[in-house]
Amino acid sequence: MNCDVDADRFVPSVEEQNLLMNELVFIVASSVISNLPQMRAIFEKIYPKHLRHEFSDQAGEKTKQYPLGLTDCNENKTSEMIKMLKEFQRKYVPFKNEEIHESVFFGGDRLTDERIQSSQQAMLNAGSPAGRLEGFISKIEDFHRLMNFLEAIAKLTYSTDSGCDPGTMYYFRNKLNARNVKGKVTNSYRAHKYLYYTVLDALCCVMFLDEFEIVNFDDVIPLPENFDVKPNDEKIAWINEICANLLKKHLFNEGDDLMETLREILNDPNHPENYWISNMNDGRVQCHFCERSYAYVGSLKTHEETKHNAKVPKPKTSKESDTRSDDVESYCNVLFKLTLLHKNLDSAVDMADGNRSVRSAKYELPVYNLTNKTKYAIGSIHLIALTEGILSDEQRVRLTANRFINLQGGVNNNMALDEYVELLNRDSKIACSGFQTKESILYHSKEFPMVVNFVKHHDSICDVTQRKGFHHLPSYLEDVKKVAVELAEMKAIKHVNGRKLKCKTLTKTGKDIFDKCFQHLGTMIFRHKPLYAYHRLRNKKI
Repeated sequence: MNCDVDADRFVPSVEEQNLLMNELVFIVASSVISNLPQMRAIFEKIYPKHLRHEFSDQAGEKTKQYPLGLTDCNENKTSEMIKMLKEFQRKYVPFKNEEIHESVFFGGDRLTDERIQSSQQAMLNAGSPAGRLEGFISKIEDFHRLMNFLEAIAKLTYSTDSGCDPGTMYYFRNKLNARNVKGKVTNSYRAHKYLYYTVLDALCCVMFLDEFEIVNFDDVIPLPENFDVKPNDEKIAWINEICANLLKKHLFNEGDDLMETLREILNDPNHPENYWISNMNDGRVQCHFCERSYAYVGSLKTHEETKHNAKVPKPKTSKESDTRSDDVESYCNVLFKLTLLHKNLDSAVDMADGNRSVRSAKYELPVYNLTNKTKYAIGSIHLIALTEGILSDEQRVRLTANRFINLQGGVNNNMALDEYVELLNRDSKIACSGFQTKESILYHSKEFPMVVNFVKHHDSICDVTQRKGFHHLPSYLEDVKKVAVELAEMKAIKHVNGRKLKCKTLTKTGKDIFDKCFQHLGTMIFRHKPLYAYHRLRNKKI
């Protein structure tokens, strides 16, 4: 089970971007239908709520749970992790003739993924697969990916210095009085997501109205002749075509390949970014000026600098003229692209679309690289490599299909496995407070999910129907309208020469954000792409 995955496979192909287009058309159309009253009246009952995929028939099934209880283990100690994995391997991994019959996936956040790999690396010299702990294949899960992806997006688009810049996220945070959007994204993820989706829906509505050259949010949208009597399929095709046109204009920038520049750089051995890894030969790096070769890139760098006085050429970056650039348009374009990609992953989790979820890692990787989120960049590299050739076909299907849990049934009611575990951990800490010793807590831990479930449904079990109180939330539709009206008035998606943002930290990326993500990405992929499913630590020679 080993395979070398080419570097360009870590960037989405044109065919995969065509799949992305169909998925984003569904998301944008759903947003427009939800937030524009005229479209909602026509399409609310006929537009599909679920985007069909390979696992749709299973996505609505209620998940059966088998609580395993708590385990006494300190993850910071490799010895205790090894002991825990050995015990779990004995209990839960199928054996045949004292050999591992089938490996089991072990999920968690990036830190858990790394610790499992370190434990397997520590046991690499054992004489059997079971001794090397190859009963488990670790993986990162989707809820932590969502949080970290939004955190990376916030690094590029959210700054507390931009309160005086209309059209920015912090400006709308203050305008909508979203006081719960504060601190780190990972500490208030849902509040940040709610704000970003509000602005995204507003941008979708403004772009949709712009296709009809309409500025006023409440103006009537012209419909084709005899639209009322047309079949539902034709009505859906009409709105999908309009959404596809606005995506080609604002997401793909009138091109067919969002990642063309990035793919060309990764495939070009003469590009300065690939200078140190282009001369690999039999696992050794060759000097560019003589016949010497080295096992480590660091040694080659020292050799070329001291013996040949060589300097690595720096890649050229193009800059727009100050008189022609428009900071506001570029910012809104980047915000639209990145938030839409985040919502695509979020939607894939809701609909249990494992293939779309895994494929999303190819769009996250460049953003993680640009924002220096190294651990999740490595996690994306590993996830892509597992599905692009390292795993067998059967294992790949299991990895993509079994990423979600459905607690109530229904095709759009899924959540990521690690999100449910986080909720279960929180509730279990409350449930176990009555047990004072560690031994007692471990002994009763299998009961905690049942107790939590009972408490959550106590009213319905006891036939208590009276409402206990009211919780007033601001109107989401009103918030979207408020943002959309302001974006339309300031012509945020139109190009205005010389328009600037006062906050300079939001103007560094430019409009074509995926053209700015190449620095060190090729080396990062080459250093961390795994050859085996079980031990995937970095290549120390790079």
